[in-house]
Amino acid sequence: MSSPSRPDARPSPVPELDAALRDAVEDFARHSRKNSEAIDVLVHALKALHQELQQEKLQRQVLETRLKKSEASLGRLTRVVDAFRRQGWLQ
Repeated sequence: MSSPSRPDARPSPVPELDAALRDAVEDFARHSRKNSEAIDVLVHALKALHQELQQEKLQRQVLETRLKKSEASLGRLTRVVDAFRRQGWLQ
């Protein structure tokens, strides 16, 4: 049995094959949309993580600067206290 011919001499598609191809294309499009949505979610999460890391880096730098200033001040205070002890003003 041959399939009916079209006027351009090509056989007309089998309805089951046509439906199967249409379903495959729709499935592919659906999976593609889901993958795109998943990628968008991951990109958003990575951007948020990057921003959080940048903020933590800045905060760490601020804290390190404060620590260095505090250590320098403590060193100066220690020298002053040592000088007072040498002078006999402190025991």
